[in-house]
Amino acid sequence: MPLDIDMIAEALDSVYRREPPPFSTYVAPLVDIEAAASLMDGIDDLLVIGNGGSVTSLKGLRWLAPEWEGRLHILDTVDPSHLKRVKERIEGRSAHVLAVSKSGRNMNVLENLSLFKGVPTTVVTARRRSPLGAMAKGRGWDIVEIPDDVGGRFSAGTASALLPASVMGIDVRSVSSGLLEAYEKGMKDRDVLDLCGAMYLKERIGMRTLFIPVYSRAYSGFNDLVTQLMHETLCKDRKGLTALCYEGPEVQHHTNQRVLDGPEDVMSLFVTVKGSEGPLITWDDDVMIGDRGLDEIGGYSLGSAMRCEYEGVMGHMKELRMPFARIEMEEESPKALGNYIGLWHYIAYYSALLRNVNPFDQPAVEKAKEIGMGLRLGG
Repeated sequence: MPLDIDMIAEALDSVYRREPPPFSTYVAPLVDIEAAASLMDGIDDLLVIGNGGSVTSLKGLRWLAPEWEGRLHILDTVDPSHLKRVKERIEGRSAHVLAVSKSGRNMNVLENLSLFKGVPTTVVTARRRSPLGAMAKGRGWDIVEIPDDVGGRFSAGTASALLPASVMGIDVRSVSSGLLEAYEKGMKDRDVLDLCGAMYLKERIGMRTLFIPVYSRAYSGFNDLVTQLMHETLCKDRKGLTALCYEGPEVQHHTNQRVLDGPEDVMSLFVTVKGSEGPLITWDDDVMIGDRGLDEIGGYSLGSAMRCEYEGVMGHMKELRMPFARIEMEEESPKALGNYIGLWHYIAYYSALLRNVNPFDQPAVEKAKEIGMGLRLGG
C-alpha cells in the first residue's frame, strides 16, 4: 500500500480525540492495598505466582527493594527444577504466597499453588467466582480485588503490582503518582503520539523491528513488560513491530552486530538516564592501551563512561543514516519508574490504534492456552 502522509496525519488526530482508556482512569485504593500488605509484615520470603502482565511490572519495580534480592520469588513458570529449588530455599522460613490472576483461570497459577499447600496465601483477582476465587474461599485465603476492565499488561497501577511492591516496602504512592502523571501527559500532550506516528511511518516503509537498548539496570528490569506491551498490544492482523529490548551496554556485544550490519529493517529507541555521575575512574598501573597509558586516560566518572557507550552507538547510526530516537529519564526514583511504565502503556496503546487493531485483546495467546488445556485433558 502506498504511503499517504495525509492519511497518517488524519489517523493521529483521530487517535488523539479518543476517550481515555480504562487503565488510565483507574485510581488504586492505596489505603486498602497498604493495609493488605501490612498483614504480611515480617515475612522472610514472598512468592508471587503469576504470568505475563500479572508479574512483568513487578519484575521492574523490584529494583527499588534491593534488600529483597533472593527473598522475592516470581513464579512465572512450571519448570519443575526451578520450583523444586524455590521450595527448598523457603524450607523452615516464614513465607507468603501471592497468587495473581485477573481471570482466576490461569492453569499455571493453579498448578503452582498446588505445590505450596500450607503456605499462607493471598489471592489477587477480578473474579471471585473463578476457580482461583473458589479455591481461596474454600481455603480461607484473603482476596484482594482488581478491576476487570484493566488488562493484565496495563495493570501496574492495580494491586497486581502495587500489593507485592508494598509488601517489599516500596513507596507505592510515588509509583502510582508517576504512573498517573504519565497518563495525564499521554492524554494531553502530543509528544508520545507523535513518536508512535513516526514509528508507524517507518513500519509502513518496511522497518518492522524496533531495537530498544536500555542503558540503566533500574529501567532494564521492565524489558519483559515493554516486550509484552509491544507484542501483545499491536502485533495483530500481520501488523506491528518486533521489539528487541535489551540492557545496554551489554547489548552492544551481541545485538549491535545485527542492528548495525544486518538487514536494514530496524529503527531504534534508546532509553537513557541522567542519573548520578558516580565515582571517578583512575588507574595507577603502568599499562598501555593503544598508544596511551591508562593513567593518562582516567579521571572521568562512571556516568561519563556510560554516556560514551550509548553516544558511540548513536554516532555510528548517524554515520549510517539509521533512524533512532531517545527517551531520557531524569532519575531512578519510585515516581520516575512509575512514569516510565505509564509512558510505555501509552506508546503501546497509541501504536495499536494507529494500526486499527484492538489494544486490549491477545487472540493468538488465548488460542495457545486453549490448545494447552485440551492437551492437559487428554484431548
